Amino acid sequence: MSNTDPLWTGDLGTLTLDSRRALVQLLKGPLMRKSKHPDLWSALITDTEALRSRLADVFLDLIIDEEAGIAFTRMVTVDNDLKVPAVLRVDRLKHVDTLILLHLRSELGLSTPGERVIIDAEELRDQVRSYQRSDDLDDAAYTKRFNAAITRIRNTYNLLDDTETAGRYEVSPVLRHIFDADTVTALRDEYARYAAKDKTSSAKDEL
Repeated sequence: MSNTDPLWTGDLGTLTLDSRRALVQLLKGPLMRKSKHPDLWSALITDTEALRSRLADVFLDLIIDEEAGIAFTRMVTVDNDLKVPAVLRVDRLKHVDTLILLHLRSELGLSTPGERVIIDAEELRDQVRSYQRSDDLDDAAYTKRFNAAITRIRNTYNLLDDTETAGRYEVSPVLRHIFDADTVTALRDEYARYAAKDKTSSAKDEL
């Protein structure tokens, strides 16, 4: 539906029906995919500036990656002392969630834009394990936490998609926009120092 006639008596909106539905999808989040919402995606591209304006009214930026076919919102970044009200829910990541996301973002960094990135959950679990504290040696407990984190990243954050093979997932390209390369490097270095310091302390305790 492309016309902007009122949709009901007293309707003051100026967006088309599909653009309004696209706006709702963006506000619901966490992201819009071209593959899942082709009609809304078309409206998004056609009405980008109007949608940016609506979102800016509620302190949100619109991020569109046409090559990856994804779009999402995030809080505006202000360059003054303006206090912006929190619009989006902010979840504090657990330690293991952060480690997993860092590894996923690193895998994206090794790929070319538009290339599918597939990870194996068991391999990822072993890689992340090396950053855990030395006193966290209970494999069963760690595996439980890891699996719970993968579930959150798949179902809550929508950053992993199932593939045709069980235990293998496709990494969402939206991570490129959430973590830039410099942030990944800084966080990875910090976790490496943390792990090395912890192992050194444990070695001293054993002397």
